[in-house]
Amino acid sequence: MQVQFINMTARLIYREEQSFRQSFIPWIMLVAILFLMGGISVSFYHQLYLGRPYGNEPMSNNDLIWSSIISIVVMTTAFILILSGRMVTEIWTDGIRFNFSPFIRKMRHIPLADITSVEVAKYRPIVEFGGWGLRKRLLSRKTAYNISGRIGVRVIKKNGRQVMLGTRQKDEMKRAIDKMLNRNT
Repeated sequence: MQVQFINMTARLIYREEQSFRQSFIPWIMLVAILFLMGGISVSFYHQLYLGRPYGNEPMSNNDLIWSSIISIVVMTTAFILILSGRMVTEIWTDGIRFNFSPFIRKMRHIPLADITSVEVAKYRPIVEFGGWGLRKRLLSRKTAYNISGRIGVRVIKKNGRQVMLGTRQKDEMKRAIDKMLNRNT
């Protein structure tokens, strides 16, 4: 069992909360689900209603029904998971805290003592990390937690690891980080 001590003198400077509902990703998922439902409807109509096998290598009726159910359940679960996604970034006087639910439920803390540098900067999510969401680059020791956009808080830790936390509030985040850094110098 790991015990985590919280610095009782630390104060919250800034808090930002983001969700995928504010981005374009749910719309892309919804379009994909609609296309899936359309394809399933066409195959059901041809094979189950008209009685004609659908496709070049048609499935049995049972396989068609079960594969359709599994596809709908998987896509709907992914859609709900994305809609429930939420990222919270907090700047405290003693460091940065964040979580990325439902993937990271507990608040993670990067203590100020472990930070080599921190900056709010523009970055390229697709090129640097392969897109949005929770992204890890093992060989480069980089991790990104982002919902959308191309602005983030780049934290370089003393152990060489880099963490990118996406933000939609560039100016407010810059002020909060300046406040965090200047208070402890």
